Amino acid sequence: MKRRTAVVFDVLGTLVDQAGSLEERVCAVAGIEAGAAADVVRHWFEHVSAQERAINKGERAFASSHELDAEALRRLVGEGLLPAASLAGLADASEWLRPWPDTVGGLDLLAADLTVLGLSNASRRVLTGLSGRSGLRWHQVLSAEDAGTYKPAPGIYELAMASVPAGSGPPFMVAAHAWDLRAAAAVGMRTAYVPRPHGDTPGPDDAFDLHATSLQDLHAQLLALTENT
Repeated sequence: MKRRTAVVFDVLGTLVDQAGSLEERVCAVAGIEAGAAADVVRHWFEHVSAQERAINKGERAFASSHELDAEALRRLVGEGLLPAASLAGLADASEWLRPWPDTVGGLDLLAADLTVLGLSNASRRVLTGLSGRSGLRWHQVLSAEDAGTYKPAPGIYELAMASVPAGSGPPFMVAAHAWDLRAAAAVGMRTAYVPRPHGDTPGPDDAFDLHATSLQDLHAQLLALTENT
């Protein structure tokens, strides 16, 4: 019996347009123009990233991504970058992120032939909303909540390694962020880079196992790889 290769997907930015979707929601809810919305989202991300780093360093207790989002939004209101009336309309914004054009069809292809997992800093609640509303297909999805830590801490990738079926070999981590793939490789995962807008492009010293132009291209490359092993 031929083993099924396991593929682990980053979600935010790789499968869904996080920045673009949030900018559009901020424009609509807060009634501000695109440039100001982009500035709001940049500050939003900066707060969340800083808190994730603090959690990984043990400087604060673990908090889920939707809790960190709420903190960021309250801070933006306090700084005068958002009107207070927009808080309710933005509370679930991360659950409505738009998939990239190749995401849904690509995941369907991959899930038919491979074992597909999601691995995200997003909370369970956010991932449930994204899965249900966007039609994202996987066999299992893992959240930072399950690991009690955030990427790029080793523990979250080790959780993914421990979650793949026995005998499937080291899973491929798929991401649009080179930093994500470097951290995955450090714990023994294979790596596949897929370019996306706002992603983190590989540097000259990065040597990822696969480079794909789309999820359909990734599917073809992975099938060819498994047929030759």
